[in-house]
Amino acid sequence: MDVPTRIAQVLTPHLGANTADAVARHLCAKHGVVGEGPVDPAILTALQETIRRGLVAFVGADRADELAQLCFRGNR
Repeated sequence: MDVPTRIAQVLTPHLGANTADAVARHLCAKHGVVGEGPVDPAILTALQETIRRGLVAFVGADRADELAQLCFRGNR
């Protein structure tokens, strides 16, 4: 599964399908993560932190950290 799809899958229950998909694709493009294949771990770390910060207002700090980690389970 590609990174944007995985992120959208994790975030859908919290943001809704359309918003989760848009957020995932936008943030991945912003960080240069497109399609499947290897991604520099430093880029994934930066993307995870961006997602975590954005989720805090929606789900709180602890849950934001959990969700951001779930987005990248299996990609590192």
